[in-house]
Amino acid sequence: MQQQRVIANRYALVAELGRGAMGVVWRAQDQLLGRAVALKELHPPQGMAAEERNVLEERMLREARTAGRLNHPAVVTVHDIIREDGRTFLAMELVDAADLATIVERHGPRDSVWMAGVALQALGALDAAHAAGIVHRDVKPSNIMVRPDGTAKLTDFGIAQTMDDPRLTHNGGIVGSPAYMSPDRLQGWEASPASDLWALGVTMAHAVEGISPFERTSTASTLHAVMNEPPVLRRASPQLAEVIRGLLTVDPARRMNAAQARAMLVAIVQGTAPVPVQQQPKKNNTMVKVAAVALGAVVLAGAAFAGYVAFKPKQNTASGPTSSAPTSENSTEWSTDTNPLPAGAPLLSRRIATFGRGGDIPQWNLTGTECAKDFLTQGAPVPGSVPCDKPHSIQLFAAATPLWDKPKDIAYPGVEYLADFTKKYCAEQFRATASRSKDALGFTGIVPTEQEWKAYNDPTTPGRQEVLCVVWKQDRAPLAGTLVG
Repeated sequence: MQQQRVIANRYALVAELGRGAMGVVWRAQDQLLGRAVALKELHPPQGMAAEERNVLEERMLREARTAGRLNHPAVVTVHDIIREDGRTFLAMELVDAADLATIVERHGPRDSVWMAGVALQALGALDAAHAAGIVHRDVKPSNIMVRPDGTAKLTDFGIAQTMDDPRLTHNGGIVGSPAYMSPDRLQGWEASPASDLWALGVTMAHAVEGISPFERTSTASTLHAVMNEPPVLRRASPQLAEVIRGLLTVDPARRMNAAQARAMLVAIVQGTAPVPVQQQPKKNNTMVKVAAVALGAVVLAGAAFAGYVAFKPKQNTASGPTSSAPTSENSTEWSTDTNPLPAGAPLLSRRIATFGRGGDIPQWNLTGTECAKDFLTQGAPVPGSVPCDKPHSIQLFAAATPLWDKPKDIAYPGVEYLADFTKKYCAEQFRATASRSKDALGFTGIVPTEQEWKAYNDPTTPGRQEVLCVVWKQDRAPLAGTLVG
């Protein structure tokens, strides 16, 4: 029988709970106090440079020091730091729970009221950290543990930053998970309580929608989504959607603060009337508007969409504004052809079409940057996706919600308004996409029909209020990989 491993003559290793590239987490028994603990062992791969190893070790120690400064039921307690045989261990509170990312992956999107309760606990942990001068900097679903009874714990303060602590990177890079970083952090601003609240908003959206709102197929396209694409919220209740959108306000000076979020989350959990949100005063020159973002060596190609146009509803018409016809292979000029297409005819490049109930494409089930096997044809649905690394015909390369900050029962703004918005938006996104391809590409924008728009809150088959940009090879040959990123 193999002898049980004991660390520091105190912690007997019982079972492995998880393993990553940089270490192992064990279930252990504290033989001195007779309690179960989680023992995190730093175990970097062989050959790692001493400087990198020192950074990892310092992060582990920082996690212990940071958690030791906080006394909150939603913060995982660190009991002990051990150095033995050249390795570093943290003895921590054992949380018999799955993390939020795993829960969503295994069981699907979360109920809005349930998520509001979890978010309240995470918000309490962040409040305690912020009051102590600590910014977490890596709030995300995998760092929130949730027990079956709904009790939540915020974990991994390893990259948390305090005002009197130096950064943990020796090269000045940004530390964190790109899909959960706020636009202000990506612009180079210091991490702040407001950036933690943004990350909490992204986490809430991920949990209730079942997918991260900004996660894309590459770091570059993920950063572009954070900076330019409002979150698509189809499953969140109207009240929780209001909280999420408030936390995901691009301008940190106008972003919903912790007190406002708490009041609204409490109202959701208790089932009381929604709490009105008072907008914070707008400050001049603080709105984040960028054309490109750099993170380390990653630089986004092309200019970002210049901003969402002001809401000025126009009369509903059957076609959008016209412009000159395309003049080159990868032109972004739009077709002037408005003749109706017969059923089964392929939809034309650079000509706005409609999707959803009563549309040119009666059913559309792609999200994110997914691909589909069939071309767009008049009257035919797009029922589902295929892997983008397999042969496919079209790819959804961008999507946006023109009136994302408006109530979802707002009147349909009309095809003309949506077409005008979509032409500007898809043309900007296509320039970056075309620059990465050697092939001549066709692309178009599709907008929701009025019936699709009005069905947004349909409990069985909710409609969509976003506009979509679709790309394909101009010669209609199969695509062999993603065109995004």
